[in-house]
Amino acid sequence: MSTSDTQTLALLISQRRKCLLQLRELGKRQATMIAASDMGALMPILVAKQQLITALQKIEHGLEPFRDEDPNARQWASPEARDKCAAEAEECRALLREVMAAEQQNQDELTVRRDDVAQRLRSVASSQQIRSAYEQQTHGR
Repeated sequence: MSTSDTQTLALLISQRRKCLLQLRELGKRQATMIAASDMGALMPILVAKQQLITALQKIEHGLEPFRDEDPNARQWASPEARDKCAAEAEECRALLREVMAAEQQNQDELTVRRDDVAQRLRSVASSQQIRSAYEQQTHGR
C-alpha cells in the first residue's frame, strides 16, 4: 500500500468523523424537537439526517477496500499521520455507538408520544360517542 492510499484512507476516516459529528448534533436537535412535540421542526432535521446517512454510506463504501488489509502493512507519510488516523477511527467508533444509542432513544420517545396521542384520540372518540348517544336519547324522548 502506498502513502497515497493511506492519505485516501485518512481522508475517508476524517470525512466519516465529520459526518458522525453532524449526525450526533442533529440527533440532539431531534431529541429537543421530540420533547417539545414540534413535529414541524422535526421534519427538516430528519431530512438532513437522511442526507448525512446517505453520505456516510458512500464513505463506508469507499472504506471497503481497506477493511481486509493489515493495518501494520500500510505505508504512512509519518508515524504522526498514522496515529492521527487511528485516533480518528477510534473516535468514529465511539461516535457511531453514541449516534446509534441516541437514535434508539429518540425512536422510543416518538413511540411513547405516538401511543399517547392514539390513546387521547380514542378517549375523544369515546367521549363523542357517549355524547352522541346521550343526545339521541334526550332528543328521542
